Amino acid sequence: MLLCEANHYAEAELILKEGELAAEASDNKLELQKCQGTRYLVARILSATIQQRNYELLHDQEKATNMAQLITLAKELLHHTYQQEKITELQHRYEQQSSDRRHYQMLAYLFGLLLLVILLVLTILYFNRRRIEQFNSILDLNARTIERAQHRIEVLSLESEAHDKEISRLNNTITSARRFTNERLGRGKEVFEHILAGGKLPPLADDENCLIEYYSVSHYAKFHEWAMSYDHLTARLYTYLILQDMGKQDDDIAQILCISPSAIRSIKSRVKARKKADKM
Repeated sequence: MLLCEANHYAEAELILKEGELAAEASDNKLELQKCQGTRYLVARILSATIQQRNYELLHDQEKATNMAQLITLAKELLHHTYQQEKITELQHRYEQQSSDRRHYQMLAYLFGLLLLVILLVLTILYFNRRRIEQFNSILDLNARTIERAQHRIEVLSLESEAHDKEISRLNNTITSARRFTNERLGRGKEVFEHILAGGKLPPLADDENCLIEYYSVSHYAKFHEWAMSYDHLTARLYTYLILQDMGKQDDDIAQILCISPSAIRSIKSRVKARKKADKM
């Protein structure tokens, strides 16, 4: 039994020696001190065990008892050292896990924020596109309403019976439709002429939409060509094409839109990506 215990501590001392070498290689002075302290305790226990056995063989019970007490104290101190190391290791693992958890939470937060920004941008682009489509539909509807009302007035004027009330109502319908159209197109024309005179695009999104609506009517052929050549252009992409068609260079467009040259390059690449011929 004594031999087994001696072998056990000798093996522990070898393991601690390996730990010292690893600590020296990593230049971890604190870990090296711990290994050396623990190795000293193991050596003391091994030495005291051998001395105790020798005293027992010499029948010196007093010294054998003293060695036994020394061994007990050294074992308790060694056990305490092991427990402290386990606690330190557990604390280190907990701190590492907490750090990893905070890191993953931060990544998840950033990913969620990025996703939210993308969804917000897509939503804004979608509603801008919808507003343009809705207004163009209203323009078409107003044009058809005016055409039908004028045709109806011509028919009623040729009849022998008086239709003053109905003709008056139809004229009011025509006036109302023209007023709505003229207000939007009139504002779009003002923005267009303001840019032609060297001004910048007003910051209101509605002014940009009015410019697009005015251009869709005043330059119908060009606007129709864009609609056939590109897929799902946003208001900003339409504005870029309009300014280009007005003869503005990219540097001029950046100043008109109050954006950076890098933003202009981004818009230009998006316009190119949505050209139908490029996708085929």
